[in-house]
Amino acid sequence: MTLSDDRRRIVPRCSLIAVIASALLGGCASSEAREPAATDSTRAGVVDSILPMDEALRRFRADLNEVSALSGGADSRDELVRRFVRALESRDTAAIRALVLDRAEYAWLYYPTSTFAHEPFYQMPQLNWLLTVEDSRKGIGRAMTRYGGTDLRFAGYACPDTAQADGGMRFWHRCTVRFTDGGVEQTMRLFGSIAEYRSTYKFYSYANDL
Repeated sequence: MTLSDDRRRIVPRCSLIAVIASALLGGCASSEAREPAATDSTRAGVVDSILPMDEALRRFRADLNEVSALSGGADSRDELVRRFVRALESRDTAAIRALVLDRAEYAWLYYPTSTFAHEPFYQMPQLNWLLTVEDSRKGIGRAMTRYGGTDLRFAGYACPDTAQADGGMRFWHRCTVRFTDGGVEQTMRLFGSIAEYRSTYKFYSYANDL
């Protein structure tokens, strides 16, 4: 199985504490990079040790309300991408936050049956979530710094024809956006994987190529 760039950060267990410390203490270059991801995702808690998946998941969910659907997403991939572009052009951080998978959705809808809940890719949910949030913060921060508040002249986007199933969701990886920057047409990955759950679409993260 091949994991997308924003979902395949496999960390040796002996490096667990160092990685968590880095994720918790590391910052972005600007406050703009932090703001879009400043949701309940920041309350990831403390990972004390390597735990069985069931116990690790129980602790991760302890302060979360159970959810059964994605909220604030889009009814189609087309709508999701267009809403993202509009939010970037208007520097609408509230819209940016609404379009990405939140911690409760990750905990209840994605992780339990995902690749990361099983060997050989097993990662405790708190660790994998911390890494996902850190990559997302960096990605959207760079996108906001470079393109926020500008007219991107959106010309379309492209995703793989076939989605990859994982964790009860479907994913389209490495989608690219066509837009104009400085009078030159660009094709670039501005966001991470697109996830679909029961006909609702959100971004798994905002990890990108910037």
